[in-house]
Amino acid sequence: MRIVFLGTSAAVSSNKRDNTSLLIDDVLIDCPGNVFGKMIKAGYDPLKLRTIIITHRHVDHSYGLPSLLEMLRLSGKKEPLKICINEDFFFEMRQILSVYGLIREDFPLEMAPIRVDGCVLFEDSLRIETFAVKHSVPNFGLKFSTSSANVVYTSDTEPCEEVIEQAKNADLLIHEATCAEAVTGRKEGHSCVGDVARIAKQAGVKNLCLVHLGLELEEHLCELTRTAEEIFNGRIIVPEDLDRVIV
Repeated sequence: MRIVFLGTSAAVSSNKRDNTSLLIDDVLIDCPGNVFGKMIKAGYDPLKLRTIIITHRHVDHSYGLPSLLEMLRLSGKKEPLKICINEDFFFEMRQILSVYGLIREDFPLEMAPIRVDGCVLFEDSLRIETFAVKHSVPNFGLKFSTSSANVVYTSDTEPCEEVIEQAKNADLLIHEATCAEAVTGRKEGHSCVGDVARIAKQAGVKNLCLVHLGLELEEHLCELTRTAEEIFNGRIIVPEDLDRVIV
């Protein structure tokens, strides 16, 4: 699996980080900002994109979808594009796309509502499974599996047992880290860096990536990473935008 971190920030972006979005092989996870342009910067042809998954209704995870689809249409994409949207937000997003004139016969979209728990998708040899997480609105994490690797992405969540269960012995856990107790205090619906390190330890994962980083954490990342390393003995990665990991 090839994972490209198109964005790594929480809801408020910075001059270094855009809102969190991942490209895993030919699957896009969430769609803020200029995802089309960032895919090009990462060396990926956007026309190869096959599936888009929107985890939940919050603005920083979905507001770029109409723009991405229009850019793909204008660039000549003809192959059907799967768009899998949290069932809590499916109707509203379909209406938004309709307002922009993106539901049309000459641009085939295969749109489907996705349950927050137990929904299984396949993209060639890649198995994708949803599981419920604990956020302020209905939300799901994602488990990506091939014959040789397992990767778990939490999306936005407070610490929860479901993540530990799904991430057991995973090759890579990509966990949100919006806050840090010593810097911001706790935030409802989100996890602190120390929480994430403890979850990674309990799950026995090999590698940990911190994403959805709060703006206030930027100046403290080295210190926070060292603190996390005192809890979790595996490799900890704090990716920059456009960084990539091969699993």
